[in-house]
Amino acid sequence: MALTKDYEYKTMGETEIIAILAGAVDLLYKGGMMNIGTDGYIKVAADVANEVTLGVLKRYVNALGSNVEWCEIERGIIRIPHSGAAQTDIGALFNADADDTLGDAPGVNIKAAGMCLGYSTGYVWIDFRMKTLGA
Repeated sequence: MALTKDYEYKTMGETEIIAILAGAVDLLYKGGMMNIGTDGYIKVAADVANEVTLGVLKRYVNALGSNVEWCEIERGIIRIPHSGAAQTDIGALFNADADDTLGDAPGVNIKAAGMCLGYSTGYVWIDFRMKTLGA
């Protein structure tokens, strides 16, 4: 599924903001998870090979047609909806299947969106800066 309106997300602790251009690809909604494509532009997160999920979009961006805009992406610990969120999710790596959907089993894209550091009913707290448990 994909966002059709802005999503008011919550953060925990300090976060960072990065700015990257959006190509002429889509309507990008606030709170949606964003990938960096192989072309170097921001796009709606999806389970696509060789793309990395960076974080969530801070504001709505209309990037349809020839409209190319800078997008602010917030990274850090962010609350993301996830049905069935549980204690056992803590420490698990999640991947972004869409701008509003997390998966816990990688499909085509084996790059994690981030690590779960907490949960509440219907939500997980994902740290988009933590992509692996390795050194």
